[in-house]
Amino acid sequence: MRVAVVYIPVQDPEPLARLAKSMARALESAGHFVDLAVARADESPRLTGYDYIVIGTEGAGAFGKISDRVPHYLAQAGMITGKRSMAFLRKSGFMSEKALARLMKSMEAEGMIVNCAEVLANEASAAEAARGAPVERF
Repeated sequence: MRVAVVYIPVQDPEPLARLAKSMARALESAGHFVDLAVARADESPRLTGYDYIVIGTEGAGAFGKISDRVPHYLAQAGMITGKRSMAFLRKSGFMSEKALARLMKSMEAEGMIVNCAEVLANEASAAEAARGAPVERF
């Protein structure tokens, strides 16, 4: 299957990039074709051609907020309605679960079917989450 792993950094992109790369390696080892991408403000993303989409970000400030870049990115990602997907959030501070719920809500607002969601603390947990994700064709 074609899988896109997209991460949307808020602060320093390296910690989130390490999690996304770990997930991509785990998915590739399971036999999937994986494209890894960072969301950039100057690019229009196209996620239409993927069978499964993994979106990751991190909390933006207190109270479980996420960046406004997330819904903006998803709105311009092409035809993603009905795409099965996974949401992940890099654990940082309090209210990570609330930020994950907001990420899922943004994805579902674009019509994505979120069938897996995780708060990740390190690369090992990212690989484990990717191995457990229900990435199969129906």
